[in-house]
Amino acid sequence: MKRILLPLLVLSFLLLTSCEPLRTPPAETLAPFSFYKTEAVPTEPPAASPTEDAAPEPELPSLTPSPAKPTRTPLPTNPPVPAAPENLDPEAMVLIPGGSFLMGCDAANNASLACPESELPQHEVTVAQFLISKYEITNAQYQVCVAKGECEKPTAEKSKTRAQYYSDPLFANFPVVNVTHKNAQAYCASIGGRLPTEAEWEFAARGPAGNLYPWGNETPGCDRANSYNNANGTSCVGDTTPVGAYPLGATPLGVMDMAGNVWEWVADYYAPDSYTQSAEVNPTGPASGTEFVVRGGGWSGSWLKLRTSARAYDLSFYSGSDLGFRCVLPYESPYPVE
Repeated sequence: MKRILLPLLVLSFLLLTSCEPLRTPPAETLAPFSFYKTEAVPTEPPAASPTEDAAPEPELPSLTPSPAKPTRTPLPTNPPVPAAPENLDPEAMVLIPGGSFLMGCDAANNASLACPESELPQHEVTVAQFLISKYEITNAQYQVCVAKGECEKPTAEKSKTRAQYYSDPLFANFPVVNVTHKNAQAYCASIGGRLPTEAEWEFAARGPAGNLYPWGNETPGCDRANSYNNANGTSCVGDTTPVGAYPLGATPLGVMDMAGNVWEWVADYYAPDSYTQSAEVNPTGPASGTEFVVRGGGWSGSWLKLRTSARAYDLSFYSGSDLGFRCVLPYESPYPVE
């Protein structure tokens, strides 16, 4: 029995020693749950590549619709600057028949505005007939007076936007500016006339019908007067324009530019309460004062200043780029009457 066991033991030993031993991966390549792969396994997932397709997140519908953007109403634009009228006679005069009218502010017809105290009370005035310049006195007309030695040159050569204005032939039929009250008086005297009284000026501008503006009661605009445009907050032109360039702004009797272009000197001293003590027939204003009345608005004046009852004033020695004048003559005058 021992002989049989011994050979069996020897045979078993030889079989065991002839098998290949078990190989294990190096320790540094092992990782949890690697299943003994020989390559390293990262412990955190890699960041997604920007070029990889990803399922887009669904957009949720808005619960409240976006409000519509308000649309702006475009502001009105100013029309082109008018050209100089053809065949214009700067010396033309207009006959204003004598008559009575209500002078001062009419609260019932004042563009829904309150009447300034200086334009009250509205009162009845009677004026005799007279001739008034159809146009504001021009540079060319004033130069004749200077050449005769009867007028002084304007205090400045320029206008608001033009370095050369008074003596430039391009502006011969534009209103003369930069003239003092004394300058204006001297010119009118040189042609046998005078400055209009405030009552004469207003009667010529509004007429017996009591127009709110020289042309009537329609709202102003840059097609009627060279002024500041209240509708869009800009100046229609920003400087003077040729006299007579706004036919739609003429008075019923054909007097031009009594609203806009330039303010106009008149003969009367200014007093804020002068209407409380005005004469009823051919009033001439206060007997004395320190300022003189100016009328008509100007290229810088708002629509408020274009009203036929609007009053302003300046010191007698003042002159400016928006201040001129016109004259009146006796009815028996050699000047052409329209």
